[in-house]
Amino acid sequence: MDVETMRTFLSVARNHSISRAAQELFATQPTISLRIKRMEAELGFAVFSRSWRGVELTPQGRHILPTIADHLIRLQTATTMAQEDGGHSGTSSILDAHAAPDSVAVDEWIVGEGISGLVRALGTIEGVHLSVTDSARLQAMVSHGVCTRGITYSTPTPQGWAANETVLWEEPLAVVRPRGEQLAQPYTAESLREFFACRKFILMDDPVFTDHAGITGPMLESITPAGTTVVDHTSIMASLCTLPGHATIVPAGLCRRKPAFAQAGLEWSVLDPSWGLLPVVMIDNGSDPTPAELGIDEAILAWARDESSVER
Repeated sequence: MDVETMRTFLSVARNHSISRAAQELFATQPTISLRIKRMEAELGFAVFSRSWRGVELTPQGRHILPTIADHLIRLQTATTMAQEDGGHSGTSSILDAHAAPDSVAVDEWIVGEGISGLVRALGTIEGVHLSVTDSARLQAMVSHGVCTRGITYSTPTPQGWAANETVLWEEPLAVVRPRGEQLAQPYTAESLREFFACRKFILMDDPVFTDHAGITGPMLESITPAGTTVVDHTSIMASLCTLPGHATIVPAGLCRRKPAFAQAGLEWSVLDPSWGLLPVVMIDNGSDPTPAELGIDEAILAWARDESSVER
């Protein structure tokens, strides 16, 4: 999907009108309509529907809107910074960091208690840039060679590119709930189903769970919660878990690493491994490693050995 198509999509969504989008983009209405039709054909679903209020986003269109808007904003910001290179030292420093020969991307769900060990390990290697991002962007960064290594949760979803995965450690799942709310043990499908029957399941609008639909899909079908609440940040998720009638299931390591899960008013309990283990992995794009990349691998593996002992 090209930039012109994405700008057209955003304009139609913002104006609720093909004609107003055409005026805004200095194009004809047939041209705008054709771009949208080609976009829908490429995606495999409709992004707009017509109503008495004008052109409205479909549920699928609303779903992809933030991603496309975020992409264009980031592209515009990066382009502006590149054009201003040399204008001041701050911009030059950022560009130099992004141009580092070796970069390591870390899933933001992995960042928290214990990450300082990775920072120290990589800090001893000259020319390594550490970047924190979400799991979907991390996959893209590694696949396109922006980063030589990525640290994230493994996903059973085919990525469309040849990724090598090295398992660093595995994490069980944990039930997070308001403090004092009892959950019958052992944590069986029946006890979880009874627990969630009168509670909303807090679901992260995050690729960790999107990619792990093979685990969370059957789990939600098994426990059949009273409803779901979608959030986009772990701190919001944790805060909601202090409220009666809300609970969730996340990797136990996330609860250990993030201070938000240590706040008063909530507690979490680890589930039996039979509910599934989420591997934390180091990924690369499959190319032959350079000596510098082998050094990065050694540093990450040494850090992971310390982290895995904590997880156990």
